[in-house]
Order: sequence, then C-alpha cells, then structure tokens
Amino acid sequence: MSDEIFIAVALENARAVFRAPGLVYQPTLVFQDIRGFDSIRAVQFILAIEAALDLTLTEEEVDTMRTMGDLIATLRAKRAAAGPS
Repeated sequence: MSDEIFIAVALENARAVFRAPGLVYQPTLVFQDIRGFDSIRAVQFILAIEAALDLTLTEEEVDTMRTMGDLIATLRAKRAAAGPS
C-alpha cells in the first residue's frame, strides 16, 4: 500500500471526524492544531483509520504520533511489518 493511499485515508477521516472539510494534508501538521481536535475525536480518528485500513495500532504507536507525517510513517511501518497482502 502506498503513502498516497495512507494520506487519502487519513485526510478523509480527519476531515470527517474533526469536522474540517477544508483540511489539507501537510506532514508537519500537528494533530492538536487541528480545529475541533479533542481527546474523544482523537480516539474516533484512530478507530476510523484502523477500520479503513483493517489494522490495529498499539497504544505505544499512537502515543508517539504527533503529526500527520508521524501517522503516515507509522502506517507505512505497520504495513511493511505485516508483509505483502
């Protein structure tokens, strides 16, 4: 799976969960800087990403993600560790 797919899924779900239809992907975008971000929506966002990509992120993985770029790197590593689908 390519980064473009990860970015598209992340962006689609971020726009929906954070109610930010104009949100634009930037790897340096800090989650807490997204208008509408709070702890409940953060959990909803991670659950939506997991459901869309059929994977599970560990608490440790989630705790290290601060930016959209961190999320994409984590998803890339997770898929690489899982091997070819």
